[in-house]
Amino acid sequence: MLTLALSLALLVVLVLILVRRRNLTILMSVGSLLAALLAMLWLQDLGLLPGSQGPLTHTRPQTVDDLRR
Repeated sequence: MLTLALSLALLVVLVLILVRRRNLTILMSVGSLLAALLAMLWLQDLGLLPGSQGPLTHTRPQTVDDLRR
């Protein structure tokens, strides 16, 4: 749901950039912030951010030293 809301907000900002052609610095800042949030959500879903679980989460194979601890 959050991803959908952020995607819609990013689409609105992109349309405003193309249509209004005013306040470009503010609109581009908001657009890049929204894009960064979407990228972080995507990376978290994949398990690539620290502390997240996902299909690409790195798990070390068990070794003999790990079993002794």
